Amino acid sequence: MPPYPAALFACVALCMSTPALALRFVTEDYPPFNMLEENQVSGISTLILREALSRAQLSAEFELLPWARALAMARSQPQTCVYSAVRSAEREKQGHKWVGPLVDDRISLFARVDSKIKLRTLGEARNYRVGGYVADAYGDYVERQGVRLDRAPADLMNLPKLMAGRIDLWVAGSISGAYKAKREGYQHDVKLLLSGGEPRDSQMWLACNRAVPDALISSLNEAVKSVHADGTAARFAARYH
Repeated sequence: MPPYPAALFACVALCMSTPALALRFVTEDYPPFNMLEENQVSGISTLILREALSRAQLSAEFELLPWARALAMARSQPQTCVYSAVRSAEREKQGHKWVGPLVDDRISLFARVDSKIKLRTLGEARNYRVGGYVADAYGDYVERQGVRLDRAPADLMNLPKLMAGRIDLWVAGSISGAYKAKREGYQHDVKLLLSGGEPRDSQMWLACNRAVPDALISSLNEAVKSVHADGTAARFAARYH
């Protein structure tokens, strides 16, 4: 049996002394990190979290929702956490408790494969029509570079808009953007034009409501670290390459 960190025993003691905590993990369709497969929420981030929960002897219900709603629920509902969330300054102010990082997906701009656009920085995209979606931290970052975004209610609307010429560029993660294009049958029709941002800007976490006990957060953080350290997270990621 592998050794368990002290935080795990603190969490076990907490759970034994109080009624079981009904954890709820909410997310969006953000393949390959969070997605629906065979009627079950899966993807790289989800698999990491399910494994971490198992190692910490905890459980949670997983649910796929529109992103803005998932974020709002983690702010307002006790025992609710949202992922895969960038740990932005704005979200730090909202009092979340953080677990991770889970995965990394660089902030990128995609264009149609026949596009003649050339960029040296993300900020140079200000001269073009750029698509993003509501409440997305990657879009927030690009806007801070002086780029005005055409925000759709959901990211799945942006690829058709790009193909139809309604936007010139699409804000997405370097991994997730390419995966979505392949899933939707556009893998030969789009290209990654440019990536930017610091590592912290593209790391994604589990963001929990402030009511989630500190001992539970510590236990989950230790478990997530172990999932990465022993290569399990890398094996999960390899399933989607």
